Amino acid sequence: MIKISSIQIWLTTVLTILTLTIAQDFNILNIRHALNSIYNSDHTFQSLINDNLQPQQDDKCPPCFNCMLPMFECKQFSHCNEYNGRCECIEGFAGDDCSLPLCGSLENDNNKRPIRSNITDTCDCEQGWGGINCNVCEQDSVCDSFMPDSSLKGTCYEDGMIVNKVYQNCNVTNNKILQILNGKIPQVTFICHKDSQTCNFQFWIDQIESFYCGLDTCDFKYDLQNNITHYNCDNAYCKCIPGTMLCGANGSIDIGEFLTEEITGPGAFTCDLSDKNCKFNEPAMDDLILQIFGDPEIDLSCQSGECLHYSEIPGYKSPADKINDTWQGKLILALTSVGVVCLTIVTVFYISKSPLFRDKYDDENNNYGRIRLPTGEEAEDIDGENFLKNDKLTTLTFENINYKVESLGNKKVEETILTGISGMVKPGEIMAIMGGSGAGKTTLLDILAMKTKVGKLSGNIKLNGQLVNKKNYKEMIGFVDQDDFLLPTLTVYETVLNSALLRLPRHMTFNQKKQRALRVLEELRIMDIKDRLIGSDFTRGISGGEKRRVSIACELVTSPIILFLDEPTSGLDANNANNVIDCLVRLTRTYNRTIVLTIHQPRSNIFNKFNKLVLLSQGEMVYSGDIIRINEFLYNCGYKIPSNYNMADYLIDITFDSSQREGRGGHSYVDDENVDLERNVNIPEIQVDSTVVQPVEQDEQQGEEQTNTSSTENLRLQDAWEDYATHRDELRSILQDDDASINREVNEGLRLSRTISEHLHVKFQNGPMYQELMDDINTMTPMSINFPQIGNLDMKASFGHQLLILCSRSFKNTYRNPRLLMANYLLTILLSIFLGMVYYDVTNDISGFQNRMGLFFFILTYFGFITFTGLSSFSMERIIFLKERSNNYYLPSAYYISKIISDILPLRVIPPVIVVIIIYPLVGLNMMETSMIWKSILILILFNCGISMEIMTVGIIFHDLNNSIIVSVVILLFSILFSGLFINTKDITNYSIKYCKNVSIFYYAYETLLINEVKTLILKERKYGLNIEIPGATILSTFGFQIQNFGFDIKMLILFNVVFIFVGYLALRLIVIERR
Repeated sequence: MIKISSIQIWLTTVLTILTLTIAQDFNILNIRHALNSIYNSDHTFQSLINDNLQPQQDDKCPPCFNCMLPMFECKQFSHCNEYNGRCECIEGFAGDDCSLPLCGSLENDNNKRPIRSNITDTCDCEQGWGGINCNVCEQDSVCDSFMPDSSLKGTCYEDGMIVNKVYQNCNVTNNKILQILNGKIPQVTFICHKDSQTCNFQFWIDQIESFYCGLDTCDFKYDLQNNITHYNCDNAYCKCIPGTMLCGANGSIDIGEFLTEEITGPGAFTCDLSDKNCKFNEPAMDDLILQIFGDPEIDLSCQSGECLHYSEIPGYKSPADKINDTWQGKLILALTSVGVVCLTIVTVFYISKSPLFRDKYDDENNNYGRIRLPTGEEAEDIDGENFLKNDKLTTLTFENINYKVESLGNKKVEETILTGISGMVKPGEIMAIMGGSGAGKTTLLDILAMKTKVGKLSGNIKLNGQLVNKKNYKEMIGFVDQDDFLLPTLTVYETVLNSALLRLPRHMTFNQKKQRALRVLEELRIMDIKDRLIGSDFTRGISGGEKRRVSIACELVTSPIILFLDEPTSGLDANNANNVIDCLVRLTRTYNRTIVLTIHQPRSNIFNKFNKLVLLSQGEMVYSGDIIRINEFLYNCGYKIPSNYNMADYLIDITFDSSQREGRGGHSYVDDENVDLERNVNIPEIQVDSTVVQPVEQDEQQGEEQTNTSSTENLRLQDAWEDYATHRDELRSILQDDDASINREVNEGLRLSRTISEHLHVKFQNGPMYQELMDDINTMTPMSINFPQIGNLDMKASFGHQLLILCSRSFKNTYRNPRLLMANYLLTILLSIFLGMVYYDVTNDISGFQNRMGLFFFILTYFGFITFTGLSSFSMERIIFLKERSNNYYLPSAYYISKIISDILPLRVIPPVIVVIIIYPLVGLNMMETSMIWKSILILILFNCGISMEIMTVGIIFHDLNNSIIVSVVILLFSILFSGLFINTKDITNYSIKYCKNVSIFYYAYETLLINEVKTLILKERKYGLNIEIPGATILSTFGFQIQNFGFDIKMLILFNVVFIFVGYLALRLIVIERR
């Protein structure tokens, strides 16, 4: 039985001590002191256990291990957990008292590592680990698990300089010690902890631990220059492992008492990291080694290992937070700036030597002088002194011209625009094509000039009785549009000279072409305004009549055999209209020119200057012949013009129709732009039966005697028209007061007009005048008149000459209207400075990478949207190009390339250079390699040119500016969406949109800019207490960009430029064609 009274006494004592301890702020150490006092008293704790807890039997159970008890201790100076009485062993040891070496690897906790076998007393360490107890790392890969994040990679640092906690496995190299041990291998293992300033080491013989020591208050020093470490610890304490060698094994020497009593410190551990030779010093131990072995210290050869992040390795230089500008980079920027300035100067100088900039240059004397006409012998050398005198007399005939178009309402139905139109005009004559609005005047003129028409055309057009080839025919004629499409920034002389340089034969010298242009200006009486700008709606220039004469001069300078003019007096006052017509009359009478023009309602004095007249009504020919015989024709038809009445007004009145309101579904297909107030003239109601209207046959011998039985009706019709002509204005005023009357009068008037025009058409077709006209056309033979041999025409300016002239014209236009160019440059400079301030001195970290992404994306977006200026500029030039192309000024390819050189290059090449020169030094972008700057400039230029060609192609395809802007915005937004900023392109799994990035020019430019900037950078970020450094290539890959795509992206940018240059040219050639 157990003695309960003794146990109660002991428990009472313990509880009392615990109560006192709790009262003293829970100082748990007091418990241990109290227990020791019990243990040392007369009734010791051991006696109490033996006397009171011993059962009746003689068997005895050993006490449980509790490091809190004095009889137990934690080996290796491991920490005793005061709450559970268990030892918290240092790395590589286990067991209740931490005396058992472990194997495996340091990667696992002690409780998961296998205990070393007592049979072999050796460890088979896991791959990448070494040392007696597998604490020393040997490969970098085994350190990954020690990193705070799985994305980080660890490094096995083996140089031995302590960073956090270093593990070392050393071989003792003292020769005498090795001799005495007689083949047994002495080794030492070290563990030092920097934060706690402690170290401990174990001394092993044949991998059996003999004794261990602990050191504290350590100071860890290292010399990076000499590659030496020196650890000094103030205190040292050691203990023997009983029963081991040097500690009494098999009656051997026992240094246990010496270690416990004499080893007190200080201890020092010094290593030469270059050869891994180390030594351990402690005064008492050095004396022992000296006395026993004769060596002054313990010499060691150590292998170290510590798992670190590479940024923690001593001596590692962290990448700079910012990129320092190199002198090479600054030199490249300076040279680039100088190069741009020099290139600009050379370009301006070269262009200034072109013909359009040499308007005051005297080729003969090689000096500058005033523009003047040649005189005396000088005039004899100028080809074309009499070029306006046409020695190639040309007669134009056209027979049975018919033209039909598809109906707007129903494409299966064809509308007839012209029917059976014939005519003839000879050299020295002016043919006027007249008719009311919508009669088909402009349509007929376009057909005679062989303009491209959208409808079906039939009939014959001949020169001197010979059918002509359309291409050669257009080379020999001149055509002046109703509207004057001229560059507003050129002077009158430059405009005409431009036409001469582009269209005159290449064998002519520049001086000859210049003098011919001046001769034309003199002939058209505009020499006095030759130095004035053409002007526009926003810039003051010459008058409308002067512009019309400049347009005529541009065609006349080529000495065309036939000159066609569409409404040359439209929009001009009486004086300017008369001046224009006088110029045309002078050309026909003095120089035997053949001129065909349309005119709506000319004044009497202008009408009387014409030689031939083609009168149209509803697309039908009412009259075609000599203008002096129109009275005869009308009189034969029963009409007589009232006295003091304009013949042109009278002809329009009797042939006017309202086809735009009736008969054509409310649509007009011809002369829509020529709507005139006269189309609303109300013709008085006249009671007449169309079946009774018959011609008045005159008998020349009997004078005015009437031979027709219907003469009374004809006289009534004539009187009605005279009365209407006399009181026309009065009738208009009266009829405006009564809507019902207006409708009645209009309907009756239209019926009468339609009846009269049909009547006149039938009378002319069946009359002798038409027969005479057809006889003249049919009897003309190709050999009857000196006819120019078609196909042997002199070649005009060469392609290179055309390109030079067009570039000169464009640069002169830019020079005189620099607002777009200067605004572009100024905006680019200001924006670059602003961006430099916003992103100033960018850092090499994650936020710096984000800033770089934003900067590059903003630059690309700016260049993308600023290309819209090309849409407006081409929209304004489109109509000029159409007119000049139709008049054979130049080849479409010459214009297209000149557009690229003079517009694309200044606006798309210079701005990227400006951006790079300003932004790179301000922001602190990567200039570690000099080629990076050139690559950035190249990328931005390729992108800017490519996107501008893409947008210009859209502007070429879509005629309407608003539509082209909308389409361009959609294209840009689509390209921006798949640029790689808003969506990670590598994560797109939908196949319908996965490859959309392949057609995004933003994607290729954005990726190349980022690769060029970041690929050589190490981005630094402070995380988990570590300086995490991420290579630029790594972070680029997370955004879907690949370093190896740089070359491919450059090729794709070049391909974009080539493709859109080609597509733009095809669109210009095939789509931007004059169709009338």
